Amino acid sequence: MNAVEYFAELLPREAVRRLRTDISARWGADLCGLLNALTRGELAAIAAQLDVTREGRAPELRERLWHCGAALERGDNEVSSSVQPRPVVLGGRLVVQAAPRGPFPPTTCWPRAVPDACPARPPVDEPDTIDELLAAADRALGVRLGPRGRDKGAWGLRAAALLGVAERGNEEPDWRGDVEIKTVPIARDRSGLWRLVEDPAIAMLDEAAALAKLQRTLWLARTDLEGGDATLVSWYLLDWDPIVARLARRYLHARPKGPAGTDQRGLYLHKRFFADAGLLATLNGYP
Repeated sequence: MNAVEYFAELLPREAVRRLRTDISARWGADLCGLLNALTRGELAAIAAQLDVTREGRAPELRERLWHCGAALERGDNEVSSSVQPRPVVLGGRLVVQAAPRGPFPPTTCWPRAVPDACPARPPVDEPDTIDELLAAADRALGVRLGPRGRDKGAWGLRAAALLGVAERGNEEPDWRGDVEIKTVPIARDRSGLWRLVEDPAIAMLDEAAALAKLQRTLWLARTDLEGGDATLVSWYLLDWDPIVARLARRYLHARPKGPAGTDQRGLYLHKRFFADAGLLATLNGYP
């Protein structure tokens, strides 16, 4: 049985009118999406009909109702996490973390800890191979980047320099025209898990250029520290494939870019991309 259809029948009429859509057509089998769209009162109304505890905040209700819906759909069958992936709560919403699709550094605990401070050890010359580039990324974890200043791109430039890659200012990927290096800001959520802070900028308003930069991307996960400092927590190398291509096209969006008062616009990747493309799972763990 489809849990979305079942829950839709339990919704108060006021909720159906508020959503202004055919719930089954809008969310299909996306139970997390439906539960994320509901208010606490609407969640509590469903919980009351299912004899589920109605106490607590909306995120807690969403998690309880997801378990009810998942149990309803699997019945008496045992299913794997790949068939019925369990979501985590980030920013009050249910988020399904897809399994990693590329290499990332090992860790002894999930979610990853902030690395201890360490000295910068950039390579003398630009790395010759992808293995050398990733080894430089390993050495960069825990290096303190220092105060950013007014330049929003300062930490990204410093991170790339730690890998031995200089800013070239052209449209091709940063490392030998093969790998684009991008920092992405992360922070601890209320739950203790890592979440994306904001949508990272990819390129100016040119979809072809943005997609070209995403063919092979080394994502450097950066977190802010006390005193205006920052450091790299992890890295994730993501290669283009049909799934990544579909996700990139789905989550690329345009918005203003540059100083206030200008009409410049750029292309950004929505935070949801990093859950669906596996980066969040490299930070928080996965089944």
